[in-house]
Amino acid sequence: MPKIIKQHNIDRILHHPSIFKGILIMAMPVFLNNILKSLHDLVDAIFISRMDAPNQATLDAGLAALNIHWPVFSLFMALATGLSVATVAMLSQYVGLGRRDLAQSYASKLLGLGILFALAVTFIFFITSDRVWGYNLIAYLMGARDEALIFAGRYFRIRSYEFVLVFIFILYQAIRQATGETLFPVILNVAGLVINMVLTWYFIFILKMGIEGAAIATLIAHAAPMPFIVFDLLRSKKHLTIKPALMPFTLETLDEMKRFAVPAAIGQAVSSLGFMVVQSVIIRYGNHVSAGFSVGNRISSLLLNPVVAISTVTAAFIGLNIGHGQPFRAKKSYEVAKYMSLAISIVGAMIIIPFRFGIIELILGTQTSDAYRIAGIYTVWVLSTQPFMAWFQSYITLFNGSGHSHYTLKMAMLRLWGIRVPLVLLAVFLLPKDDYRGVFWAMMISNIVIIFYGHHLKKNINYEVQVKL
Repeated sequence: MPKIIKQHNIDRILHHPSIFKGILIMAMPVFLNNILKSLHDLVDAIFISRMDAPNQATLDAGLAALNIHWPVFSLFMALATGLSVATVAMLSQYVGLGRRDLAQSYASKLLGLGILFALAVTFIFFITSDRVWGYNLIAYLMGARDEALIFAGRYFRIRSYEFVLVFIFILYQAIRQATGETLFPVILNVAGLVINMVLTWYFIFILKMGIEGAAIATLIAHAAPMPFIVFDLLRSKKHLTIKPALMPFTLETLDEMKRFAVPAAIGQAVSSLGFMVVQSVIIRYGNHVSAGFSVGNRISSLLLNPVVAISTVTAAFIGLNIGHGQPFRAKKSYEVAKYMSLAISIVGAMIIIPFRFGIIELILGTQTSDAYRIAGIYTVWVLSTQPFMAWFQSYITLFNGSGHSHYTLKMAMLRLWGIRVPLVLLAVFLLPKDDYRGVFWAMMISNIVIIFYGHHLKKNINYEVQVKL
């Protein structure tokens, strides 16, 4: 029975007559999983916006600290993202080729490499923390000052302890998703979210721990699923497992992994670094502007979650079918996923925009702050280009799933550093110092223009096996 269960998802990917139905069924758990991950940080924002504070400026400073943390955290999580992309691309193609032995070997090596990277990132966060400098150096360089800098120092320091946990979880998900297993990670995330919500409420409202309480609750929530993840990776009888003895890597295997991982990691890193630059510009307009942008981006992320879920599953569809010698089915999977993502983004934006102020009030806990007004305006702008973001994500799916993650890097570089960041900096010099609308225009233009470049790169995809046997 275990082998039948294990093979069921692979058969659906390789042979089910309806690709649409296969993607939809397998994307639902991933969608829920992504929603839960977004809610982890959204929980922090909801409770921090309601914590005991002398005035609204202090609450805005707390939200600004969260907004600063997000692109910094994403920058260092780029390593995990790159390894995750490599894991799905390599393992899916090896399984499609019938080489589960090589899939297990590379799964073990990629997880071991992820743990090493996570330890290195934790060290970087320590040497830039408020324990060493008296304030968080990264937050300071991004423009945080006064209360926002104090809050950022406390929040960054505590959240830095979770990198090993998060890296393991992300790679665990990738190992499972490479063979179509998407359910168990969702169950673990549900448990983590419940823990996060209960502890955040208790630490902030009962123990009055403020932003530190939110950070500690999130850390505990990430730690809670670890025993189950480790057991499943080592002892599962249904799915692909790892072997600690296979974790050490040679120069040859490292070279093979880096072909897939490095471009994706750099692509994610340069994107996050670009967001850091944009955020450092935004915070100079004031904490209330930063808080408004933060809320708008969180709403946008919630709508993007089903698209990312489809993207995650489709990468496995593409990789497994390429490995199994079915290039037409791999290409068809990309096309079906693209139209699904576009439909979701268009309909979702049309639904959310009229009701955006209710969502904003839920997050901020107020209808009267400047952040509330700014979030309302920004949400319209960002959701108007959401279909282009879905299209962009579809190209990323195709490039990563087919083993061409170097195209992902090219798109990320152009979108952020070739278009968005220059336009943001140009707006700073050309517009009045209190006019932040130039950032809106920069984000919209970059989201639209990059689609044409993605279409150009797509012509080079040949749907052939990229891994070495």
